[in-house]
Amino acid sequence: MKEKTITEKIDVIMRYTFIAMTLLAIIYGFYPNEENESIEWEGIFSLTFALILFMLPSIFSRRTKIKIPATFQLTFSLFIFASLYLGEVHDFYYRFRWWDSMLHSVSAVLLGYFGFLLIFTLNKDKNMHLKLSPFFIALFTFCFAMTMGILWEIFEFIIDGLFGANMQKARYLEELYGVFDTRFGVLDTMKDLIVDAIGALFVAINSYFFCKKRMVKETAFWRLKDQFIEENPGLFKRMEN
Repeated sequence: MKEKTITEKIDVIMRYTFIAMTLLAIIYGFYPNEENESIEWEGIFSLTFALILFMLPSIFSRRTKIKIPATFQLTFSLFIFASLYLGEVHDFYYRFRWWDSMLHSVSAVLLGYFGFLLIFTLNKDKNMHLKLSPFFIALFTFCFAMTMGILWEIFEFIIDGLFGANMQKARYLEELYGVFDTRFGVLDTMKDLIVDAIGALFVAINSYFFCKKRMVKETAFWRLKDQFIEENPGLFKRMEN
């Protein structure tokens, strides 16, 4: 059996730590206390959703036999922890105005990278008769990340409407900004999409120059791609040399 790398060990330790913390927080949420006299269902929903996402990479790998690099899993776990655990449950979105923008920037880069990896792999498949130019690979990378960002905003809108949650951050913002404005929900959505676009554009531009062979391949930005290919040789056996 292959010995785990330091990154893999850190990923396992942190992932199980986050899962344990989330489980304890869910259990604690069902017991009202002096501060919260009733059960906060919104927080429990966020924690349950986070718990599912923490376990998702492992479930995906077992079901599909596709090995996800530890670096990506670690980054994904940290993102979920910062977004749902710290952001939603511990109100970091309200404590730090930049928290939401920072997380959307990170998610756009991650999704853009995943979109590039997907189209780059297909473009290298010898059985694919269509070969895309660097421009269209970059365009797909951008559109993929933006589409995921839009779907997330729709998800927030639906959850807020069905369960009375506040994922769009429309409530209580008058307390934060000192004025009342009914557009706060729309402002939050548009700000998120603009940040998503900036992050997606960053990856798309890098993807373009990478495919044009104007970027050194052995950079930190592309090392994850090489690792993913090395750990899943069955997926890439039909790729060109």
